[in-house]
Amino acid sequence: MSETSIFSEFERELGKKVSFDKEQIAKYSVAPYVVSPILSKLSKGILGIVNVFDEDDLRITLQLAYKHNIPLVLRGRGTSTIGQVIPLKPSIIVDISNFSNTLTIDKDYVTVYPGNKVIDVLKYLRKRGKTLKVYPSSLYISTIGGYISGGDVGIGSFQFGYHFHAGIRYLKVLSSDGKTIEVRGIDTLGFAQAAGTNGAITEAEISIMNEDDWKDQLVSSDNLIEILETIKILPREKVRRVTIEDSRALSLVGRLEGLRKWNLIVSSTLKVGNEINAKFLDELAFAAAYVTFSKISNFKNFFYEVRLLSLEEFYDVVSEIKKSLGDEVMIHGDVMTLRGKIIIYTVFMSEKSNFRLIEDVMRRKGIPFEIHSIYINDRVDEPERLELMKKYKRLLDPKDILNPGKLRLDT
Repeated sequence: MSETSIFSEFERELGKKVSFDKEQIAKYSVAPYVVSPILSKLSKGILGIVNVFDEDDLRITLQLAYKHNIPLVLRGRGTSTIGQVIPLKPSIIVDISNFSNTLTIDKDYVTVYPGNKVIDVLKYLRKRGKTLKVYPSSLYISTIGGYISGGDVGIGSFQFGYHFHAGIRYLKVLSSDGKTIEVRGIDTLGFAQAAGTNGAITEAEISIMNEDDWKDQLVSSDNLIEILETIKILPREKVRRVTIEDSRALSLVGRLEGLRKWNLIVSSTLKVGNEINAKFLDELAFAAAYVTFSKISNFKNFFYEVRLLSLEEFYDVVSEIKKSLGDEVMIHGDVMTLRGKIIIYTVFMSEKSNFRLIEDVMRRKGIPFEIHSIYINDRVDEPERLELMKKYKRLLDPKDILNPGKLRLDT
């Protein structure tokens, strides 16, 4: 069957929910967040767009794509910074941002749908004295479905680590041919962070907690060791969020004056520093940091890299890089607790030409230095979760129609 005939079948079944208009395709070819310039070049193009509003729309789309072997890429608001919505084969984009339903909660969980906006979920919960245990820095525009299937860390990761370890109780998932399965317990980890490569999530139950009165506080020092020692003694149950900024980064985005070389922003119910109005914090969390600084820094050729570093690695690497580059490099670090260990999500931002030096420091310290990989395999740091992803890929998408090429089954 010709491509024209296939597209006509999509239009016949889905009506105005499907578009092959060039202007619409151009709109969906641009992501609102910064994506690695290397990954951006990998895109193979968009064939068309399907806007799904409910499970029936999504099932029809999947069945048509399965019938004609048309690749699909599910997309929320496109806030991924590491290429999850970049098609590696010419694909139809399935926009799930309008796939929403009424939220419900019990004591410990909220039931959500892929198109529910994260900010709307948070507003709903806060009216009831609750909040998500972990949520993304892109909360104002991202969808909860995109975060579940594409995200990992976020606000709250100092307490709970990855969002999926904070708790997913239940997922309802459609296979590439439109069949429904229900997943509970540990098997839900096979879909979190899988970027929709092994199934389309249509409903989820994720964990919540009581919302406390967190105060944003600033601790400053010219001594980086003092900052890192402070982090070691912070009690996780009383601290929601911890961020390290060098003076240039914080003065630029926070418009604060008189800062010392290193600054620790702590959101806590305890008194740990000087209370500040840190509304700008959401502009700095995790991936939001390099998105924000790409817009406001005066670097002529802005570039960034990210590494997960232990406290000791952070001190060694950052000290040497700062010694060489000073304020020519900005350092941002979100502090997380992953599997019981303190890890800093460290962002280096500078002129692209300076990354030769930064790369050299990393290699001499024994820390691999490479741009984000397009492959899910290279981002999943728990073999058991990766094997679950592969298991469900083989079971639910044997023709590799869903976000094809990004989950390797051979490694």
